[in-house]
Amino acid sequence: MPDPSARIQKLRKELEEHNRRYYEQAAPTVSDADYDALFRELLELEEAHPSLRSPDSPTQRVGGRPLDGFTQVRHTVPMLSLDNLFAKKDGAEGIRKFIVSVENELRRRDALPAEPLSWLVEPKVDGVAISLRYEKGIFTTGATRGDGETGDEITANLRTIRSLPLRLNASPNLPDVLEVRGEVYLPNAAFERLNADQAAAGEDPFVNPRNATAGSLKQLDPQVVSKRPLSLFVYGTGLVEPESAVPATQSGLIAWLRELGFPTHTHTWLCHSADEIAAAVEALDNERHLFGFETDGAVIKLNPRALRESVGFTSRAPKWARAYKYAPEQARTVLRAITIQVGRTGSLTPVAELEPVFVSGSTISRATLHNEDEIRRKDIRVGDTVVIEKAGEVIPAVVAVVPEARPPHAIPFDFAAHLDGKCPACGGPIRRDPQFAVWICENLGCPAQKTRRLEYLAKRGALDLEGIGGIVADKLVETGLVDEPLDVFTLDHDRVAPLNLGTEAEPRVFGSKNATKMLEAVARARSLPLARWLHALAIPEVGETTAFDLARFHPTLDAVAHSAILQDVLALHAAREAFKSARSQKDEDAKARIQLDLDAIEARLAHTGFGRETKKKTADSGFVTEVGPVIAKAVLEYFQGAAGRRVLERMSALQIDPRGETPAEKPALQPLAGKTFVITGTLASMGRSAAGERIRALGGNVTGSVTKKTDYLVAGENGGSKLEDAAAIGTPVLDEAAFLALLQTSDPQPAQGTLAL
Repeated sequence: MPDPSARIQKLRKELEEHNRRYYEQAAPTVSDADYDALFRELLELEEAHPSLRSPDSPTQRVGGRPLDGFTQVRHTVPMLSLDNLFAKKDGAEGIRKFIVSVENELRRRDALPAEPLSWLVEPKVDGVAISLRYEKGIFTTGATRGDGETGDEITANLRTIRSLPLRLNASPNLPDVLEVRGEVYLPNAAFERLNADQAAAGEDPFVNPRNATAGSLKQLDPQVVSKRPLSLFVYGTGLVEPESAVPATQSGLIAWLRELGFPTHTHTWLCHSADEIAAAVEALDNERHLFGFETDGAVIKLNPRALRESVGFTSRAPKWARAYKYAPEQARTVLRAITIQVGRTGSLTPVAELEPVFVSGSTISRATLHNEDEIRRKDIRVGDTVVIEKAGEVIPAVVAVVPEARPPHAIPFDFAAHLDGKCPACGGPIRRDPQFAVWICENLGCPAQKTRRLEYLAKRGALDLEGIGGIVADKLVETGLVDEPLDVFTLDHDRVAPLNLGTEAEPRVFGSKNATKMLEAVARARSLPLARWLHALAIPEVGETTAFDLARFHPTLDAVAHSAILQDVLALHAAREAFKSARSQKDEDAKARIQLDLDAIEARLAHTGFGRETKKKTADSGFVTEVGPVIAKAVLEYFQGAAGRRVLERMSALQIDPRGETPAEKPALQPLAGKTFVITGTLASMGRSAAGERIRALGGNVTGSVTKKTDYLVAGENGGSKLEDAAAIGTPVLDEAAFLALLQTSDPQPAQGTLAL
């Protein structure tokens, strides 16, 4: 019998070469069927001869049991972030100032060479940063960036990436230990296929390729990850032993990594001045939409590696590199129609239906118009040529009209007339809310509202009911399986599995596996805390932050519904209004009586911890509560109304009794008490909702926009315009490492299960 080892080695080399041609060069030389035949032959040989298995075999890319959780990995060399330059704010002048700052730093250390400095400009891939460790050329460990010091060990998931070499090419200067840093991403075409698969399974689509990538790498089952065609670029190193193996320049490093078998950027620019860098950045901006993957900027790096140590680092970023963020891309197209969507609370939102136009790597055919007042302010009309902008959102926005291109027949848009005074979903009556710029469908039985409320209940920040996305929610309501959101807790496998997500002519069954996953998520939701439930019930004026504030001071849902605290908030507001009236009328006796009421109400609220005294300038303005009178009124009226009473009755019948997470300490005694945070961008170590929960658990507050009252902006990757807002008003910015350090200082917890990478 012939020795199988030779055939195994030959098959491995062939398969890796086919992987390289397919995933790196997009030039396959064999059919999928031929590739599968080679793979099956190798798999069968390894199963017949287990002693010949090797960790660098292509068969090891897929497999292994699902993990219970990720082990923490400590980076031997920290993975730092990059400081940003912004095209809109900094431009070419910002590049020049950056170059001068590096030159000055080198001059101060007597390290500035006589010849001009060289710089390398690379694409900034919009992906997930990772670190890969190779020992003797074999891939051993992979991890996420995490907080820069510690990340999640995701070796099994990374092995499934076909463009990641499991064994490096032979080289005379191959280091014993080589850590490389790179970015995992999802190509645009693969992203579109993935979202098509999501829709086919009744799942919500991913927002963008980066979110899909991050979600994939966080999967505990490598088999799931293997079905998502992730790709990889590498661009730097961490620990290298011996260090002498690394080329002297960044451009040389890229070429060396490519020789070892890593996929690297092919579009780079070697520059020797600020003008050349600005030209390269512009050239990259013009070319990047042809790459087939998402980019959001350029990275400018000092090319001679030996000089970098002299330039140095801040606590979070190298001083010798910058990320140059491009302005959100805009495009012109024609607005063909305006349609109206019905939200969970009956709100009617206008949407622009556009002549399809290619923007920022994808074709856009719809854009948000926000509300009636926004349409009037911009004078947006059907038939107009409009400017749309895509800045990382699911649906881009119409930012302006091109007046000179307006056709003569275009007339001002009349919201009520467009709808003939009726809800587009149910035909019920509509009204304009006098307080807000929104039209509302008054029919609580409107099927569109039912669907939106179900989607809201199921969303990740609420009850996280896996599988109940837009299509599934539509069909559950349409078929009568769900009439109100809480009906999902009465569903069973036999009714859900055969649900037809398609049409009678082209049926598409939800299926047993999807039904099981959905019902397991529904079962888990029963034990979620009160804050999640308050958010999920779609109570008017109650978002994630308000839900958390209410849950901190109420033990049960019934306690919120009959809250003496919220009644005091309304009483406080009424007393303040009465005090102002008495003051304007100079009625001292009334002022004295009302002040006694104010003092009593404030004392009660202060005792509960729901209110606190600030710098008191007048008798009626020195005390603030966790939520204001508008929210208090909305919550109490909701539970006094038919919808709220029905929710309490149903939850009691379903034996669901979520509990509040009242802190042992009053907020004033907590480490982040009185501090207001805004979170932007993507955090590698946790989701934004989880980050908000950590802040609130320590007494802090989380809001959605940067103002002068914001104490900190927490900025993850791709922070966007909020970074510019913070810079404009001087708000301190915390990157992920600084944010995690603040949390650890405020609530120290020793790290467990940490490996070194």
